[in-house]
Amino acid sequence: MNDFSLDHQFSESAAAVADATIRIIASRGLDAVSVREVAKESGFAAGSVQYHAPNKEILLAHAFIRSFQRQNARVVGAQVPNDEFEAWVVRLSELLPLGGERLEDAAIWVTYGSASATRDWIAELYGQVLHDFQHSVVEALGGKEHAERKSRLITALVNGLTIDNLGAPESEADRVVGDLREGLRLILGG
Repeated sequence: MNDFSLDHQFSESAAAVADATIRIIASRGLDAVSVREVAKESGFAAGSVQYHAPNKEILLAHAFIRSFQRQNARVVGAQVPNDEFEAWVVRLSELLPLGGERLEDAAIWVTYGSASATRDWIAELYGQVLHDFQHSVVEALGGKEHAERKSRLITALVNGLTIDNLGAPESEADRVVGDLREGLRLILGG
């Protein structure tokens, strides 16, 4: 068992390998990942892929960590309005499958969430990210009443919208964000 860190620092080429792994998982699932497939997708030689990830478990872990880091960067870097409620909508919409990288990362989240039921090492990583997300929501809610419960409900809302809309066309993005907004309104009372 490896000790994977969510703070793993990716070199440019290691990030490219992880991104290629993400694309494979998002389009074909965990079982499609191999050094050969990642090499083909990334354009690197198989030896270069193995240099960054010597086995499939590390390829899969790095893909999850990289996806988490990409999501986190989008949430932190989002241009948010001054309105606190709309800032929640903007930040959380970065986690939804609204095309491009967001769709890939949402597919990773769903795939690894499901895989965490049968693979302990994935469950550890997934559980850590889930805990960190819920803790950050509790902190963002500050002293609001029932912050922990609201954090779990917000998590369920985002997860449900992600699962329900993985196959939705990009033209549905406004509807998906509208559903997020309405769900947050019910949870937060905004």
